Amino acid sequence: MTVLLYLTELFFPNELLLLSSSILAATLLVFTTLYISAINRLVVTVLVLIGSICFYLVQASPTEVILGFGKNLNLLSLFLLIPLIGTFMSTAGYLTLLKQKIQYQEQRKQGHPYRLSFLLTATIGILLNFGSMAIVKKIAEESFSSYREQKLTLIIMRGFAFCMLWSPYFVNVGLVLVLFDLSWTDVGLYGMMLAIIYVGISVLMTNQIEFENDPVIDHYQTEIQTSEPSLKPLFLFGFTLVTLSFLLDSLLAVNMLTVVSMLAIFLPFVWALMSKQVKSYSHDVFAQVQSAFYRLKNELAIFVSAGYFGFALSLTEFGHHFSSFLFTISLGSVFLLSLLLVLFAILLAQIAIHPVIIVIGIGSALSPEQFGVSPVYLALLLLVAWTMATLLSPFSGQVLMASRLTNKSPRILVRQNLSFVCTLSLFLTTTLYLFYKLGLM
Repeated sequence: MTVLLYLTELFFPNELLLLSSSILAATLLVFTTLYISAINRLVVTVLVLIGSICFYLVQASPTEVILGFGKNLNLLSLFLLIPLIGTFMSTAGYLTLLKQKIQYQEQRKQGHPYRLSFLLTATIGILLNFGSMAIVKKIAEESFSSYREQKLTLIIMRGFAFCMLWSPYFVNVGLVLVLFDLSWTDVGLYGMMLAIIYVGISVLMTNQIEFENDPVIDHYQTEIQTSEPSLKPLFLFGFTLVTLSFLLDSLLAVNMLTVVSMLAIFLPFVWALMSKQVKSYSHDVFAQVQSAFYRLKNELAIFVSAGYFGFALSLTEFGHHFSSFLFTISLGSVFLLSLLLVLFAILLAQIAIHPVIIVIGIGSALSPEQFGVSPVYLALLLLVAWTMATLLSPFSGQVLMASRLTNKSPRILVRQNLSFVCTLSLFLTTTLYLFYKLGLM
């Protein structure tokens, strides 16, 4: 209801709708804090407290304070609605077709478990977000004849991070676009170039993955694919979604986040209508909505409180002082500043500070002009920082997901990523700096 009110207000601007959606977001925050973990409750409380102090110091009006709770509703809409795409793909049988295709290739000894798992996650992850990791792992378990489970899962996790550098369907990309008032076309091409470098380093460092106890798992297929399944329905749906996303982004006055959120609502429904699967799709959506609050309660609380905090912070002079401090310790060097921000994000992520808080805090406090860089540069730098932080944090969503999939401690997985993240941080930051020196951004 909160998200629908917010999306309606974007197309039919109305102050009452805006206030109503913000009040609902505040109410949602209150209820989520009753169910989240103690550490997340502490983080949320601190964010709201600091935000409230900032509002008090700048003598903000009650309306501004209320609107602060709705500042991240654009991210919430993306986070809550994108899974509808995956729900439809599952209902329509597209994911089953994908599994059968891989089984068919494996039967003909054409499968490469690690390479194919990375590729699968890096492609379907663009649309399915976190759900892609569990889906690819399940497909791998039912398709590949020989693999090492922990190594495979780590590679899947790395494939997922590839999408975080550029995909318009990811929350972190949407966040930096909003923070710096950019369109996806401003950062998309550069993000994809960084992602290509990411793939190259991932391939080169795959052989360095070695867990202490990770035996080879031999699996014999029980499902024999006698004919090669066609993936045309999956490709057609994906192509239509991506094409409409960019087409509507260029035609409408709203940003990419809104376009993607609206498509996540309407396109699967229209596709289900055309394929006569409305009943089964509606049933699956209803089941997903019923469990959404308990599955996503931590993210809901963090997103709303971080938006409140970031908006309050942006009204103060803190950004100017913080920028001056960073400029001093980086000796006025853009390259050193870039490395410091990435390191700062990684270190904060080690103590369970969610990347959305880090990025909103930095993005709200720093002014690109003060450092002589463009908003595009700082936006891309924060994408790199977010990606590196989540790869190395035992508290990040994908690390926790990989931990559940392998029944191993998150820290075991994180240790395998240490040299990988250090290498990536240096290469990606250097690449960004070269773009800056060449005057490309």
